[in-house]
Amino acid sequence: DGTPTTNLDRRGVLKLLLGPGPSLSFRPPRDDARESAADALNRTDKPASEWVGKFRLLWSKPPTVLEMKDGASAGYQRPVSVGDVVVAVDGTPVMTASREEVLKLMVQGYGKLSLTSNFDGKLRAGAALALDAPPSDPEWVGPFQFRWTAPPCLADVKPEAQSHFPKPLERGDVLNSVDGCTWQTGDRDEVLRRLANYDCRLSFASSGGFDHSLRAAARAALDQPDAEADQLGPMTVKWTDPPTVLWIDEPAQRHFKRRVTKGDRLVGANGQSLKTLSRRQILELLSQFDGQMQIAPADCPVM
Repeated sequence: DGTPTTNLDRRGVLKLLLGPGPSLSFRPPRDDARESAADALNRTDKPASEWVGKFRLLWSKPPTVLEMKDGASAGYQRPVSVGDVVVAVDGTPVMTASREEVLKLMVQGYGKLSLTSNFDGKLRAGAALALDAPPSDPEWVGPFQFRWTAPPCLADVKPEAQSHFPKPLERGDVLNSVDGCTWQTGDRDEVLRRLANYDCRLSFASSGGFDHSLRAAARAALDQPDAEADQLGPMTVKWTDPPTVLWIDEPAQRHFKRRVTKGDRLVGANGQSLKTLSRRQILELLSQFDGQMQIAPADCPVM
């Protein structure tokens, strides 16, 4: 009889049905995907990710599945998994579509998503989910485990990622660029935001350089008991105050303005004085080594 029943309980509906000659109207079953897409279109903010139907989508290009509700895989030929990407909505390609374009397609049609699994989606999903989680070091981001050095370096890599690069990746390799963007900082959130919007270009640099080997050796030394001296990649230092150079690899000499000799003192790194710092404090600083190191001659007074 024109009275909405959306908020009525069983007793309220039955009372209406007892009325004289009730006139009934029906609508199709609720479509969560279509209705939540319509709600999303009406939002004034534009979140980086949101729930649309049974999927939480990251608004990358193409959209990436971050989470799923129970039963989300029903109607699909294979189980849907985190990192799957949306390539079409009701047959319309959305590889380069904006958030609004994808949502409008879902509202106007059946909202049927065509999904596929690929390396790009798993990397983007891993980065977006890491941004939602407390920081850790090392930390898995899709197929890569990163240490947040400056720049970030690989602690581990899953075998399936190797086929996407021209040469095998190794532990200690550093993240060189994402979609052409390079950096020399180890800012975790900045790196993760770049990876969450990753397009198709990702490059790593070999771990063979002076900076990379020094960072990796400092990280490894942090896991070892206190010692009188440690080999830190291309050099060995004794833990005096400040540390004393006991040995340096010949190829490493080119990184310094003057020749380093046994007995020289390691007085600074990353723009910070090492005097009075403990072994652990110095190793933590060197694990984030940014290319700046100051070494004083053995006969030079250290202030």
